[in-house]
Amino acid sequence: MLKVEKKRCPQNHRCPAIKVCPAGAITQKGFDLPRVDEEKCIGCLKCTAFCPMGAISEGK
Repeated sequence: MLKVEKKRCPQNHRCPAIKVCPAGAITQKGFDLPRVDEEKCIGCLKCTAFCPMGAISEGK
């Protein structure tokens, strides 16, 4: 399960990790906090490596 940490995500632009997700599991309305759809996520972790702010991480 992935989580997006609100304190690390600036929420002032389109999330750049959306374009690297091969499953299309990351969505965002406007500049709101991006969401990861657990049912679509394949666990590749490309978004965690790509996020420049380190806001996407594996949940516990």
